[in-house]
Amino acid sequence: MYKKFLLLFLALTVASVFATSAFALGSGSQVENFTLKDLSGKNVSLNQFKGKVVVLNFWASWCPPCRNEMPEFNEMSKEFKKSGDAVLLAVNMTDGRRETKSKVENFIKETGYTMTVQLDSDQELAEYFGIRYIPSTFVINKDGKLTGQIQGGTTKAAVMKLVEEAKK
Repeated sequence: MYKKFLLLFLALTVASVFATSAFALGSGSQVENFTLKDLSGKNVSLNQFKGKVVVLNFWASWCPPCRNEMPEFNEMSKEFKKSGDAVLLAVNMTDGRRETKSKVENFIKETGYTMTVQLDSDQELAEYFGIRYIPSTFVINKDGKLTGQIQGGTTKAAVMKLVEEAKK
C-alpha cells in the first residue's frame, strides 16, 4: 500500500514539473511591442494601435480549422475598420517551407479576403506567445494587456465576446 502511494505521489510530482500551460502569457500580462511585415512589406507594430483593442490570430493557409474561421475573421476585420475601436492582426505562420509568402499571397487573392495579413517569418512572435497549435487567437486591451485567448478554431461570436470584455 505504501509503495503504491509513493509511486502515485512520484508520478504526480513528475507530471506537475513537466506540465506547461497552453500559452506562455497569462491573462493580465503586459504584451511587449512587436513589429511584423505585412504582405506589402510594410512594418506593422503593436504600438501603432495604442488605445484600441487588438485581436491577434495566428494561422496558416494549409490549416483546415484556420481556413474554416477565416471568413468570420475577414468580416470582423471589416467591422473593426468601420468602428475604429479595434483591429485584427492576422498573423501568418510563415515558416518558409510549408508556408511561404507566395502561398499566403495566393490564398488571400483566391479567397478575396481583404484583411491585412502580417508574416511571422522568423516565428519569434509565435514563440513569444507560446503558440503550440493553430489557430490561436489573443485579445489585447487598450492598455496593451492580454485579456483573452482561444486555442483552436473559434467563431466571430466568441472573439467578439472577448473584445467586448477587453473594452471594459
